[in-house]
Amino acid sequence: MHPYSYIVSLRANHPSHDLSYLSALLSLERRHGWVAGEARVTPKGTALGGVRSESYWSARLTPKETSSEDQQLEDVLDQAVSVLLGLSDQLAAFYATGGALNYFVGLYGVRNYELLLSPALMQRLATAKVELQLDIYPYESAV
Repeated sequence: MHPYSYIVSLRANHPSHDLSYLSALLSLERRHGWVAGEARVTPKGTALGGVRSESYWSARLTPKETSSEDQQLEDVLDQAVSVLLGLSDQLAAFYATGGALNYFVGLYGVRNYELLLSPALMQRLATAKVELQLDIYPYESAV
């Protein structure tokens, strides 16, 4: 198959809790985020009207676009889910009160390419209660 590139972020949503603590817990730098009830504004601070209906937090797991020739996406996901599984006790209250996590993966390829997610990886994702979101950009190169 042909190479592809990708960017992976971890995203969190919660109906009410401030999620800023996730940065320290996960040793990740928050890229975007807000707290439920805050005024809606653009990244530049322009008012959009209304308030945020839920809290949101996101951080990059891959600091830049990564080529599958350098590291397979499956390996990145496997390493990342290991971190979440190791923090299951600390994340229990987050999930119990309505929190949700997902790995957002932007995929880029100029030709057909293949991802093979093993049953073991999918089981680990399910055990960690993390969704996998694939956002596919065909005929584009991210690298």
